[in-house]
Parts: sequence; structure tokens; C-alpha cells
Amino acid sequence: MVSVTPQQGFDAIVIGSGIGGLTVAAILAKLQGKRVLVLEQHFTPGGFTHSFERLQKFHWDVGLHYVGDMGEGSTGRAVFDYITNGQLKWQKMPDPFEKFVYPDFTFAVSADPLRYQADLIQLFPDEQVAIRQYFRDVKQAVLWFGIQTMLELFPSWLHPLLKPIIHRFGAIARETTQTYLDRNFQDIRLQALLTSQWGDYGLPPSESCFGVHSLIVSHYLHGGWYPVGGGQAIAKSIMPVIAQTGGTILTQRRVTEILLHENTAIGVKVEKPNSLPEYYYAPIVISDAGAFNTYLHLIPPSYPLPYRDSIRAFPKGNSMLTVYLGLKESPEKLGFRGENHWIYTSYNHNAVPLASPLTFTPPFCYLSFPSLKDPLASAHTAEIIAHVNYDFFRQWREQPWRRRGTDYTQLKRQITESLIQLVEKHYPGFQDLIEYAELSTPLSIEYFDASDRGAVYGIPCVPERFDQPWIGAKTPIKNLYLTGTDAFSLGIMGAMMGGVKTAGLIQGPFGFAKIMSTIMQNAARTSNRNPELQVSRE
Repeated sequence: MVSVTPQQGFDAIVIGSGIGGLTVAAILAKLQGKRVLVLEQHFTPGGFTHSFERLQKFHWDVGLHYVGDMGEGSTGRAVFDYITNGQLKWQKMPDPFEKFVYPDFTFAVSADPLRYQADLIQLFPDEQVAIRQYFRDVKQAVLWFGIQTMLELFPSWLHPLLKPIIHRFGAIARETTQTYLDRNFQDIRLQALLTSQWGDYGLPPSESCFGVHSLIVSHYLHGGWYPVGGGQAIAKSIMPVIAQTGGTILTQRRVTEILLHENTAIGVKVEKPNSLPEYYYAPIVISDAGAFNTYLHLIPPSYPLPYRDSIRAFPKGNSMLTVYLGLKESPEKLGFRGENHWIYTSYNHNAVPLASPLTFTPPFCYLSFPSLKDPLASAHTAEIIAHVNYDFFRQWREQPWRRRGTDYTQLKRQITESLIQLVEKHYPGFQDLIEYAELSTPLSIEYFDASDRGAVYGIPCVPERFDQPWIGAKTPIKNLYLTGTDAFSLGIMGAMMGGVKTAGLIQGPFGFAKIMSTIMQNAARTSNRNPELQVSRE
């Protein structure tokens, strides 16, 4: 017996409460007055922007570690201000905001792009010409990436004319990052240094396209920011905007099927713990569950999709391990100020994802201090992250969360200790600060996020991504849209702009331009009316 009572009254349904889903819901509510239902399978909304707590004092973010392009007057800041009614505040990270740590040197990354470039030239004077050209190529690749991503906003009859032009213009952006490095740089140390942030897009240089590498480099040229109150503040600030027109977010609702009628999306089927299935209906359905889940698991298998096999065969993204640490006292004791630390044991980034946790000796890790970035933090915390291949954990996939056996628990303990020791080697005394430690594996990500193989960045940004007809916000089904990372680009900012893009398509011709115009006008009015109040520790 199933529940068949239709749940009516919504203008749109959003599957998933990640930043892409929340953004499109907020824009539809605020700009068009739509009543939006957001369905989230987890017991906490926010996707990779949500936080969790241990020992009633330690708080960590599961996916957000820092964000670029949040300065006054930036597009990213304007969008966030719009979808949160200006309630979300940002803390600027210290300068330098990152340090790249290698066996024989440490490079501090300045939040001033000119200083950053000058520091690189000072360290590698023989490569000065190539370094300067690199930053010009990064700028061109970012421009191409944006044009390529926005192509579906143009009328379809223009695509045959625009695609060849865009393809030629993107020759550099479409090649692998390693191909670009090998052609332009001689020193392997410089090659490694320039790609030290590859963990921010989840692919080593041999796999990533230069376009997405350039996007991340450009994104952080002016430093990093962190939301005051942590990642959870993002969802908390957006939820009232959705609610003001009668919308709502329901948690512990796992969408199992998108309901179709004559090639049109009309609603969703939902599973709720210890309850009969629920059915919700609306004239617009938007999936923030990713292209893989939407096309292979949510659209009924009887529906004729021409590219299911292509999606199954597409390269898989890597996942990650995270050690969440609660500290006894401030890490400032050891000289940390809140900057990120990328710690590498070699210059070969391409071998990193192949490290096996069964004999785990981490080749690199990312060290972050959420409590030093957030002025509202009440207890000190740290996070150590390493990328890893999902297949090394596959044998425990079918075992229930938190009950995967002693072998799994022992492996987690070994991995935790190895990552802590890697940090301790470079920063003696670090382990003495630790009061609490907990490890998250790709299985945890897969369980809570329902992502394919725990891949946190969605469909990986390999060069072939840009040739796939199933990447983007449009779908072949009427009134069904994608949003988030697979609609635009990866990361918090990419997923958010995916939400803006999807809302633009729903609004109709020139919808994206109209929305962005409204957002930027709102930013200008707000700036003139209320000069920004700087949040500081001082």
C-alpha cells in the first residue's frame, strides 16, 4: 500500500538543498514570487555547505573551506547578498592566505595578484617570460570557460554557428593542464607549484582541463574569504528568502523518481524513513542531484534517453578523506593565522590519487583551520584532507553507516594517524594540540550526499566534459532542469552560479541577463545605502 494523495500548491520542486538548489529556489521565490518546495535526503539542509558538531563545542564544515571572489563589488558577493537578503557576512582570510609546502621550500601565496606573480618570478627568474604568459593564458581560459558554459543560454538555432568559433577559441583551455605545463615550463618545481591548488577541483594535472585549473587560479587571485558562522550560515541565511513566499525545505526526503507525463516532468516520488512514499507535484522540477543521479537513477528507465551509456562510461571523479580535529588550544600557538597549508611530499601531483589506504602513506594533504577563519567560533578546530580513489573502500560499501566492522575502523585509525603525522613532520607540536579526531571516508560522502562514488565535484572537469550534451541546465524533458555544479561549474561558487543560470532559463529569453542585472542593481543600492561593516578579530 502506498500513499497516493497528491501534494499540490507548489510552483516548483527542487531536488537537493545544496547551494545550487538553494540559489535557484531563492531566486524563483524572490524575483518571481514562486512557492518552492526543496526536498533534502539528509537530516540537515545545505549539502556541502552544512556543518556538524561533536562534544557540544567543536564545529566543522563538510565541504566549504574557503571561497574566492567575495570582495566588495564582486559578482559572487552580489549574488550571495541577493539570495540571503544581505544577512550573510564574510571574513577575509589573512595575507598570505595559502602556503604551498614542498620538501625543500615553502611558498606563501599573496592575496595581491601582482605580488604573487612577482614572487614566482623571483623564485624562478629563468622562467619569467613563461610565468607572465601563464597569467595571460589563465585569463583567456577563464573567459572561454564562461562563454562555453553559457552557450545553452543562446537560442538553439545559433549553436551550429557559435560552437566552431568557441571551440577554436578554447584550444588552450580544452587541453590538459599537464600538456600546457610541459609545453611552457622547464622546471618541474614550478610546474608543481602552479598546480598546488589542484585539490580545489579534484583532478591532478594529467586529467584536468586547463580551463578549470585557470578558473580556480583566477578565483583565488585576490585571496580567500570564509562565511561568518561557518558554512551552515549560508543555508540558514537563504532559507527565510525561500519561506517568504510560502516555500519550504523538507529534510529526510529522498527523491526516488521524477514523475513524467508525455515527455513532461510533473512531480516527484519521495521516500521518507519509516513512512509510505509521498508524491509531490509542480509545473517545474529542478534537480540538484547531479547529472549522473538525475539521468541514471531519477528519470524512469523506461524513458528513452540517448546518452545513458555515455554517462555510465564517462571518467569518474576522485573522492577525499577528511580528518576532523578538535583542538585543546589555539593553533596560533604554533604560528598559524588561519591560512591554508598544502603539504606535498613530492613534485608529482599525478601520482597522488593512486595512493592506497591499505598501505597508507599520504603523498599530500590540505590543512585548514575553520576556527581561525570564523570570528564566531567558540572552540578551535582543524581539518586535514587528502584525495583518494573510491575503489579502495568499495568492499565496505554495502555495510551500514557506523557499522562497517573492525577492519574498516582499524583502517580509519591508521589513515588518521598517518595524516596527523604528515602535518606533525612539518609543524612539530601539532599533534599535542589534538583533543578529538574523526575521519570521514568516501563512503561517508556517498552515504550523505548520494554522489556517484563519493565524488564531491560532480562530473569531473576533464577536457571531454565540454563535448557532452548532458552537461548543462537543460534536459530533453520539458519542465525538468538541472542545477548546481553539473549545470555550470564546480565548487561553491560554480554551483551557486549554476542556480542563477537555471533560474535564468526558467524565466525565459534573456532571463539570465535580467536576473544578473537585478542582482547587480541590488548590490549597487545596498552599497550606497549601507557601507560594508568589516568583521574583524581586531
